[in-house]
Amino acid sequence: MKNKILISLLSLICFAASYYFFSNRPSQHEEFATVSFSHYVHTKEHKIKCVNCHRGAETQMRAGIPNTDYCSMCHSTLINPSSERETVIYQIVKNNKTIQWRTYYNLPDYVYFSHKRHVNLGKLDCTVCHGYMSEQTSPELKNYNPIEMQLCFNCHEDKGITTDCGNCHH
Repeated sequence: MKNKILISLLSLICFAASYYFFSNRPSQHEEFATVSFSHYVHTKEHKIKCVNCHRGAETQMRAGIPNTDYCSMCHSTLINPSSERETVIYQIVKNNKTIQWRTYYNLPDYVYFSHKRHVNLGKLDCTVCHGYMSEQTSPELKNYNPIEMQLCFNCHEDKGITTDCGNCHH
């Protein structure tokens, strides 16, 4: 009898702990960045090209996301921390803190995708896959293009590029 009560009690504790742990974990879209970033301000107002910040897009498999050192090239000298948003960015750069960017594009490990191949060989503009990021004014991306296999498949078919599964899936 004592064993049944003990097992029931331990099961209840494990269930409660599991529920608490998993229900309180933020999803990838609920994690907030340490900066209130606007693609619009950078690309439209300051005329910065995508590849200036996503430097690996032309030369590597991954496009990459800028780190604090890269942001400091402009923000340590040009920023006038007159607003709360600018003050936060200025303090992050000044104190060389790591920026916690949100992640929107995660491909499974078995998918092979090369930015270099698509940008250089395919001559694709960033908007083909990512949509009009330059219209995004808030760090919470709205109306961005999620990367789905059908999008890739359709593009390959339209351009007469192989759709053989082994070309992209390993």
